[in-house]
Amino acid sequence: MKLEMQVLRNIPIVTTNEFYSAGFSRLTENGAKVYHFPMIKTSSININVDTESFTCLIFTSKNGVKYFFKNNKKIASKKIITIGNKTAEELKKYGVEANYICSRNYSNEMSNELKTNNVLLNQKSLLIQGNLSDNSLFDELKKFTSIEKLIVYKTNYNTTKNSKLDDLVNEKPYVIFTSPSCFEAFNNLYETRKIKLISIGKTTTSYIESKGFETTTTAKMQTYEGISQAIIDFFKKKKQ
Repeated sequence: MKLEMQVLRNIPIVTTNEFYSAGFSRLTENGAKVYHFPMIKTSSININVDTESFTCLIFTSKNGVKYFFKNNKKIASKKIITIGNKTAEELKKYGVEANYICSRNYSNEMSNELKTNNVLLNQKSLLIQGNLSDNSLFDELKKFTSIEKLIVYKTNYNTTKNSKLDDLVNEKPYVIFTSPSCFEAFNNLYETRKIKLISIGKTTTSYIESKGFETTTTAKMQTYEGISQAIIDFFKKKKQ
């Protein structure tokens, strides 16, 4: 722990996700100066869907779970699939246990896992997402199973520049992006070329690179804890 504190001491790190997470606590514990400036805000799309005709529900994020249950209370006798343990843990808040938790986080990997393990065999599924979710997972799944998509929340960009963050950008901080939308909102307002970019995973990194930027490091595990560990590992190697 002491070594990690030396590695991260006084390093400015900015988080841009909607809500600050305890998953970033290791950064502050190990000496980093962590600032939170949310770049996006999510809100519910008020839609009550009849799930009776579906045998399986697929949740890809904690937000998908939260906003689905805001308007839909009954999912009895449904097969429940999630991406990752964090989404499964969110389901438990509503008294629901996931029947299958995908170990893969990326669209083609997840669809291959579900296909290989026959998880969606003879199922009629509903994929639950937000309005800015990539279509690739849906496109891959519909190649081999009966599936429809339900959009339960929308993501809005922060369009107002924060003077404190604007000043901080001049210090060339490390900025964490947990989604393409966080990056897009930031890039619309601030001088992105002044910062060092940290990405939560391959999807976000690919989007950042498509806009002509490079990431300093990309997390191997798509969680806040995973990205914190990636940053610590990066600075350890940098000090060697």
